[in-house]
Amino acid sequence: MGVKAGFALKTLQWFIRGVQFLCCAVVLALFSYFLAVAAQHHFVIPTWTKAVEGISGIGVLYTFVGLLLLCCLAGHPFTSAIAIILDIAFVGAFIYVAQANRGGASSCDNTVDTLFGNRPATDDLGRGLPNFHQVCQMESAVLAVSIIAM
Repeated sequence: MGVKAGFALKTLQWFIRGVQFLCCAVVLALFSYFLAVAAQHHFVIPTWTKAVEGISGIGVLYTFVGLLLLCCLAGHPFTSAIAIILDIAFVGAFIYVAQANRGGASSCDNTVDTLFGNRPATDDLGRGLPNFHQVCQMESAVLAVSIIAM
């Protein structure tokens, strides 16, 4: 393989891992916010939200390490095989994240189904907190980036 083709392949790998990292970071940031709000205001925290938080946290760690390993171990058969296996596992994990946030696929007007419950979009979570419309939009963002991460 020529030098230009090798450079192009490595650049493509960096781009793909970078997009994966950013997608995982967005999901982690939004669900960290959701969990912080829920814990601070004594809302019931569904188990699936903790699972999404864990998946996205591990995804951030995996993609960050993957970016670092591209510098020194790209193209080695053993590390490539492990990366393929983990990539397939994360596709399945982000299918779960997308499925868990399927409420974000619907309109965020009228009555919305969020992790904080099924309420009118204009209702507030509390003073200084987003309303249900904004929470629905955040779930829509998580749905979108989880599809991209797949």
